[in-house]
Amino acid sequence: MPGPGDRVGEYVLERPLGRGGEATVFQARHAHSGAPAVVKILEPAQLGEVAAYERFRREVAIGRLLQHPGIPRILDVGEDARPPYIVLEYLEGQPLREVIETCRRLPVARALRIAASLAEVVAYCHAHRVYHRDLKPENILVDREDRVKIIDFGIALLEGAPRVTWRGFSGLVGTPAYMAPEQIRGERGGPYTDVYAIGIILYEMLAGVPPYRSVNPLATMYQHLNMVPDPLQSLRDDVPAWLAAVVARAMRRRKEERFPSARELYDALTHPDTVDLSILGRPDPPLGAPPREGVLRHPLVILGIVALATAVLVLLAEVFLRR
Repeated sequence: MPGPGDRVGEYVLERPLGRGGEATVFQARHAHSGAPAVVKILEPAQLGEVAAYERFRREVAIGRLLQHPGIPRILDVGEDARPPYIVLEYLEGQPLREVIETCRRLPVARALRIAASLAEVVAYCHAHRVYHRDLKPENILVDREDRVKIIDFGIALLEGAPRVTWRGFSGLVGTPAYMAPEQIRGERGGPYTDVYAIGIILYEMLAGVPPYRSVNPLATMYQHLNMVPDPLQSLRDDVPAWLAAVVARAMRRRKEERFPSARELYDALTHPDTVDLSILGRPDPPLGAPPREGVLRHPLVILGIVALATAVLVLLAEVFLRR
């Protein structure tokens, strides 16, 4: 795997920005012009995984399809390189995660601006039949005017594309705190899945914490399916009823009860007089436990199980040594 100082295509790697199971992302500069860029390199260990390579190719196809100021452009692709890489436009902005950690509870007006901008960019994606499926504060940049940039389309879905997954491995994708119930239940997801994530993010910007959270990813998934989060208006009295109603509808457990797409969500955020307030008093029945098949194979759940087993073994070893 190349590292800082190495050259990848026409770009020199400067520092790592993040690393996942399938790729490592670096900030880089063009070797001649010095223009900043982002280089995403497929992990060498994934070269033998057909699914990982297909997701890489899908991300390239989606990047070439989408042309929007809130989405990084693809500058170069090393599809035949070893390892393969994608060079993306470097977008200025502060990660929304840092914004939330700094402010904790954002002013209502600012949270609304960011959410509306996010819905507008996602609506553009939906118009091109692209569904992100992993919207979260870490994948969102906010500029000085609170305009949103969305990054990391690594598990995005292009409508009509074949499903890619490992044999015997769960098709679950996403981050537990922001996953829609249908994702948890193993469905591919669609526009309603991104709508749910935007609702979760808007709730977090206003409340300071996500509505569903636990140190155990399986417990978090269970909460999405069955628990009722604290109403926003019980957490702060400056959230207007219409905005609480928008968040409540976006976060409905059953996808058919949410906004059909990000465009409808954007319209609601920008036209408060059209919002139906009756959603606030409507029950949101639980969906039951997540299906055991698949969920227990989700990588984050596996990691949690391994960590728990390791802790138990360490505890038993300490007891044995003391005796």
